Amino acid sequence: MICKYTEIPKKIIFIYLITDAEITALKGMININRILIAKSGDDSNKWLPLWMHLKDTAGIMKKLLSEFVSESFAVSCRLNKNELFNIAVFLAYVHDIGKATVGFQYKIGKKVPERVSVLERHGLEIPVSMDSGLIRKTPHALAGEEILRYFNVHESIAAVVGAHHGVPMENGELRDQDLKNQKKDIVGYENYFGNSDNSKPVLENIWYMIIDEALSNSDHDSINALPILSSQAQILLSGLLITADWIASNTDYFPLLSIDDTGNDDLYPLRVEVAWEKIGFPEKWKSAKQRYSDNYFNDSFGFLPSETQKAMLDIVSSSDRPGIFILEAPMGCGKTESALASAELLAAKTKKKGLFFGLPTQATANGLFPRVKKWAEKQSEEFYHSISLKHGSAALNELFRNIQRGIPDEESDSGLLVHSWFCDSKKACLADFVVATVDQMLMSALKRRHVMLLHLGLSEKIVVIDEVHAYDAYMNQYLERALQWLGAYCTPVILLSATLPAQRRMSLIRAYLQQSCSDEAFEKNESYPLLTWSDNDQIHQTALPYTGLHRSVKVKKCNDEELVHIVTEATNEGGCIGIILNTVSRAQRVYDLVRNEITDNALLYHAQYLMPDRSKKESEILDKIGKNSTFEKRSGLVVIGTQVLEQSLDIDFDVLITDVCPMDLLLQRIGRLHRHERENRPCALNKPVCYVITDEYDKTDSGSKMIYSEWLLKETIENLPEIIALPDDISPLVQKVYGSADASVEYSKFSKDIEIKESRAKAFLLKKPKCKDIHGFLDRTIETISENQAEASVRDGISSIEVLVMKRYSDGTISFIDGTRVSSDMNETECEHIAEQRLRLPSRFNQKWNIEKTVNVLENKCKPYISEWQKSYWLKGKLVLFLDENMEAELLGYRLKYSYEKGLLCEKESDNNE
Repeated sequence: MICKYTEIPKKIIFIYLITDAEITALKGMININRILIAKSGDDSNKWLPLWMHLKDTAGIMKKLLSEFVSESFAVSCRLNKNELFNIAVFLAYVHDIGKATVGFQYKIGKKVPERVSVLERHGLEIPVSMDSGLIRKTPHALAGEEILRYFNVHESIAAVVGAHHGVPMENGELRDQDLKNQKKDIVGYENYFGNSDNSKPVLENIWYMIIDEALSNSDHDSINALPILSSQAQILLSGLLITADWIASNTDYFPLLSIDDTGNDDLYPLRVEVAWEKIGFPEKWKSAKQRYSDNYFNDSFGFLPSETQKAMLDIVSSSDRPGIFILEAPMGCGKTESALASAELLAAKTKKKGLFFGLPTQATANGLFPRVKKWAEKQSEEFYHSISLKHGSAALNELFRNIQRGIPDEESDSGLLVHSWFCDSKKACLADFVVATVDQMLMSALKRRHVMLLHLGLSEKIVVIDEVHAYDAYMNQYLERALQWLGAYCTPVILLSATLPAQRRMSLIRAYLQQSCSDEAFEKNESYPLLTWSDNDQIHQTALPYTGLHRSVKVKKCNDEELVHIVTEATNEGGCIGIILNTVSRAQRVYDLVRNEITDNALLYHAQYLMPDRSKKESEILDKIGKNSTFEKRSGLVVIGTQVLEQSLDIDFDVLITDVCPMDLLLQRIGRLHRHERENRPCALNKPVCYVITDEYDKTDSGSKMIYSEWLLKETIENLPEIIALPDDISPLVQKVYGSADASVEYSKFSKDIEIKESRAKAFLLKKPKCKDIHGFLDRTIETISENQAEASVRDGISSIEVLVMKRYSDGTISFIDGTRVSSDMNETECEHIAEQRLRLPSRFNQKWNIEKTVNVLENKCKPYISEWQKSYWLKGKLVLFLDENMEAELLGYRLKYSYEKGLLCEKESDNNE
């Protein structure tokens, strides 16, 4: 009895006795099934048969299911464990069935012609020539999906095969190549069957046998036994299949065969076991923490938990089916430790296997990385676990670079490693512990090639996002869509903020739960600190106890003209003064003013410094005004900076002067005022005072109005009290500003700007989780965008141009900014050092009408001098801004000048010449 089908497009069910001649013919089919080509080597002497690549992929899929993904992965896919295992193995066995076509065998066969002649001897006619343009219309992923649909495999399963190269198929493509039409005029017919009618039955038998073997090896009785997959399952299984296929396609793990070798079943399972051993994935993190005692907290973080932290951990511990947690608490009260401890509890409760911690900027990500690393080392005392720092400059972070690569031969105290397989930008979020800029999480809501890998990584983790208040209406569209998908995967999320407008808080909750929920008590609650969370799809909210520092801050409005007097008085008292301004150019001007008219004891810090200089500046600032700074170092020091002082550093001013900004951000800045208790603070400055400069609202052409909404600035000024009680007034003040609405021109513009940003974001926004299938899931126009372009797409589409800043002399030689010459035969260490000399150009060069021109000018100016640099991993494709001997350069009518003291200065040449 041999299984044979009679009605290809409908079902495979008929079993009956056949003749000896038919048995001989069928054996021939089995032989040809074993000699189809899947891969070729660099020369014509190496190849891999299709049957082996399918078996390799299925073997790796089983390893991933048993040792890589979490116990909760089936829940995320809306399947039970057996269903998940069986369908994932089935997909691995059929994922490259689209290579069993004349078009693919012709294309791959050109590299191994000896194998083509073998195919022809077994009855598969390969044309002498085929149109390459026509072949491209039927990539093997599309062909695979069409073949499965031909055999009535449900479209939700076939779609995963179609998406296994990172882009799901479009419905139009599937209609154009529908094999069920049985017509030769369908697009790509020749790609499937060639020009000869003789190949069609041969291929149909091959397809049948691949599917039949896949069903048999995945414990399915028939095609009808395959489950229908939800959109969540389609995305996550696509990500898992991509992972399995990439591993199985790596010839270091799965070597090719010699040209005359067709492989042997006896190679298995050893071939897969050896490959898995070579990859050397570390043990996945598993938390068993059910409760968090005071002693364990102290052991993990070096201090006992506060009442706020204990209350949150008790709520997390007692939750039944935890979902999203939004913690609003004062600056510096330990929200980070609350999140890390809660992540342990949530991982144990939900069986997730990792942590993703997202922050608003590279600086904040770098700042948090040492704290997460220290916590992660506590999690890795018994097993090695993988860690990743993910942002554009992560490779240059010294602490991250110094973590061991690969599992060491001898036991290490750290227990953490950076695994090479996770170093690729698209796979970084598959590591156990990931610290990243928030862009990485937001890109899970972006129509982008291989987005399924990001979904796979995030769905397996506890996701923490810090500084949630820092994202505008555009970014919030991506944040809410990402939350919708994480909610659909039952992935716990923790959002941290000093405070949120109530409407923003509830929109985040609604996004995660994907339900319209409205409760006036939640909307109007001004308690602080506040925890809002979901459990079993029910929303809860409670005020948390707070025993931390309470203080009253005096607020005084002032203008630019009063600044010199205020700073002079404070420095005379021996105070440490912070001045936070809204633009780099304004900070540079005020720095000059302070230096020229008040004191030389001043520091400037903003985002437009080279990375090494920025790192030195941060260290210098932390040393002089950080938590452990001394009176002598602080006395009379003036620190001038931009928003980077508001977000990334644990610093403490005696007096604060700040440009007006939206209320929530203003309160963030005030959080740097008298942040730590000090016995030796100057007596005259023992009471915290914040001066708010209102000039930036009064001016018609101020940079502040370009950055922040004019209406929010107006509301902040009008609602600014003379005394702010911290933390008690934080939430009421924020709710008062954001909860108001009026008929003013400013409010109308504010609302319109939000609508425009939201509408603009929707162009590249991923579908919602409740979609039927993933066809047309991605926008083909942006599927090949770079990492930097993708990050820009989730930050209002403005691509920030990053350049390497070097000096070039009149004789053509090149040096670093400090004058150290670049050698003619650069080694990798020198290339890495050059790569560190990076900064982002001012926003005027990043505007849509300027960006292409800026890039073209820079390329033309630097190309003649950096051709050799393209050979370096560190420097390939980088733009370089060459300064002359005077540390200056001209770019699009602007004079650029760089110094360690002031960073990058940018002035219009016409202004400079006046």
